[in-house]
Amino acid sequence: MASSNCRARVAALLISVLAGSGDAQAAGDTPALTVAPAPSGPAGLATADPPALRYGVLYADAEGRSHVQYCDLKNFAFKSYAPPAPPQYVGAPPGDVASIAYAVLPVGYVGPWHAAPGPQWVVTLSGRWSVEATDGTVMEQGPGEIQFNADSGSKPQGPDGRAGHLTRQVGDVPTVQLIVSVKPQTQGRGTEPCQPAP
Repeated sequence: MASSNCRARVAALLISVLAGSGDAQAAGDTPALTVAPAPSGPAGLATADPPALRYGVLYADAEGRSHVQYCDLKNFAFKSYAPPAPPQYVGAPPGDVASIAYAVLPVGYVGPWHAAPGPQWVVTLSGRWSVEATDGTVMEQGPGEIQFNADSGSKPQGPDGRAGHLTRQVGDVPTVQLIVSVKPQTQGRGTEPCQPAP
């Protein structure tokens, strides 16, 4: 239960930082978070002091195959985010926010093979869901876990032409998600999974 509450607080922190990342970075007092490869494992708070926020990444390689990788956001600053509130860990994840939306996957939902419409962070608020990459890897996430979708460069694979990912709702309650789309960078992007600002 404590782990679930911690994940939810970290997700809320990420959301608040994403929503204000432009202003915080312009002021120069909030560090941009560095991104590091992480060992395979669930998303959420990987370490607490200093914090590292682990998230799952769905990405396409140079051949257009989709894969799952885990990465860590680091370089949090310990400061008051809204003075006079006491200090907390704050950082600005890569990417400028383009839009924020909610989604609800009904029980039994299956989204056929497709690529993300653009780079986006997906925060699971309640329920469970999964994505299957074209390499056969399945990443399942639940409340407080974060995923970055960067598979828009995927290409049809195999005899059935699978591209991108297959989305499934998991369990007997709907899945509620917060989707934060980020603006693509004009200089393009490599195929490194832990560079979440395509």
